[in-house]
Amino acid sequence: MHPSHRQELIMRRIEAEGSVKTTDLMAAFGVTNETVRKDLSALSEAKRLIRVHGGATRLSDARFDLPLPARQTVNREAKRAVARTAAALIEPNDTIFLDASSTALAMADYLAEIPVTLLTNAHHIIVALGGRSDCDLICTGGNYEARSRSYVGAMAEDALRKFVIKKCFLGVDGLDPTMGASEVNPGQAVLKERLIPRAETVYVICDSSKLGRKSPFIFAQLDQIDVLITDAQADADRLREFEAAGIQIIQADAERTQAM
Repeated sequence: MHPSHRQELIMRRIEAEGSVKTTDLMAAFGVTNETVRKDLSALSEAKRLIRVHGGATRLSDARFDLPLPARQTVNREAKRAVARTAAALIEPNDTIFLDASSTALAMADYLAEIPVTLLTNAHHIIVALGGRSDCDLICTGGNYEARSRSYVGAMAEDALRKFVIKKCFLGVDGLDPTMGASEVNPGQAVLKERLIPRAETVYVICDSSKLGRKSPFIFAQLDQIDVLITDAQADADRLREFEAAGIQIIQADAERTQAM
């Protein structure tokens, strides 16, 4: 097994269980202690987990907002699968909102060459799509957050009042069947909360590691979410809980994304 594939499997396990032991990983993959140590060291250097004695624990347990470059490396293939599926739902002349999540940024790579009005608070999305003549790009402005490379605060929230958004794509740090959608960043949470009433259809875009997780700042109840787009590894029982709340489920095809 290639180290990058094994490391992705380690990340899925650590996101699901919260922590992993070196001995358990050795048994699961049939590799030596040294191999596991190298895998965990590589993931730690990429800021995807925290090394502890005898294993590792997930970063989210520390409850801080990762910088965008670090967030882009976490569950990368699953995020790109979700992003590709979400981008395919955008139709000509839609007015859409993309937030500052790493999954929304990945959507920019898959956006078809069709006329759209795209509103965002994400500086990195403006940069990624700035050369596209078919996109009418609108930035909310506001207070710039270097860590998330996005705009938040009163000015950003006020800008949202001027639009009716057809399709709103929002990343989450957690989506719990009882508590709803949550964020680790309070500024992003408030902006998303203010945004949702302006949207005709609200899409939550997240890889399956976010399902069942609770973060400090709730920004939406389940009845405010229309569609959940997640990856093919999502737990079926968990998805049925969201379906029972009236949310449409779309699962991305990872193999098609990897073939791109």
